[in-house]
Amino acid sequence: MRTLDRILALVLGLAGLAFGVLVVAEVINAALSRPPLLLPYPQAAAFLREHPWSAGVIVTIAALLLAAGLLLLSAELKPRRRTHLVLQSQDPQTTTTLSTRSIARVLENAAIQTAGVHRAAATVRARRARLRLQVPIRDAADIAAQAERNAASALSDLQLRRSPRLAVRTVRERA
Repeated sequence: MRTLDRILALVLGLAGLAFGVLVVAEVINAALSRPPLLLPYPQAAAFLREHPWSAGVIVTIAALLLAAGLLLLSAELKPRRRTHLVLQSQDPQTTTTLSTRSIARVLENAAIQTAGVHRAAATVRARRARLRLQVPIRDAADIAAQAERNAASALSDLQLRRSPRLAVRTVRERA
């Protein structure tokens, strides 16, 4: 489940629970011939009695609710971003995957092992791997080129079925 799904489910669940408790309290209150607590039932009932289903206000509210429902449905049906990449395998019956986070760590470690690279940060998607390097101003081009070769070698050593394209960006820092 996505993080947004979890938060949305929690919020809607709590709202439904609160509304249910409130309706029960309103029913008990009405049974005791007391005025409404929070829900304006008499005004809502009067509004609904005055307006038929074909009234513009009712149709507008229904259209807005339908649009919100379709928006939520389309957001849930959208395919998730791939977070695992498939490795080459000798056996066609076996599928081995590696998470994009793990691949990013491999690229970062390969770049960090290059002398002169102070920091490396990588993000990996299905088609593109981005590697950001912090190198000193002196010899920046040489260090960045060596780090890129190391990262490309580490990426090819993983033997992915489809390797993402590696893009390296260097940030020069003052010594």
